[in-house]
Amino acid sequence: MRKYELMLILNPELGDAGAATLLGEVKIELEAVGTKIDKEDIWGVKDLAYKINNSKTGYYVLFNLSLEKGDFFAVTKNFNLKKDIWRNMFVRLED
Repeated sequence: MRKYELMLILNPELGDAGAATLLGEVKIELEAVGTKIDKEDIWGVKDLAYKINNSKTGYYVLFNLSLEKGDFFAVTKNFNLKKDIWRNMFVRLED
């Protein structure tokens, strides 16, 4: 089973309740492609290195994922369509 990390930067104006709703949608989309969510680490609102959408802060979330085979192309495409997901990055971890 391959291990991955997914880092998301969300719109900080969502607040905790709005972020929880959006993360619920993210989890459903990840599980739909056969991904197992091993760990979810919510960092909350942190300063950004550079402005995104004229904001100096972003809402950070880190997922540790497991996936037998397949890819995240469809999920990434859906993330890019959601206006409150500002950045996303999948990284494959070494075995």
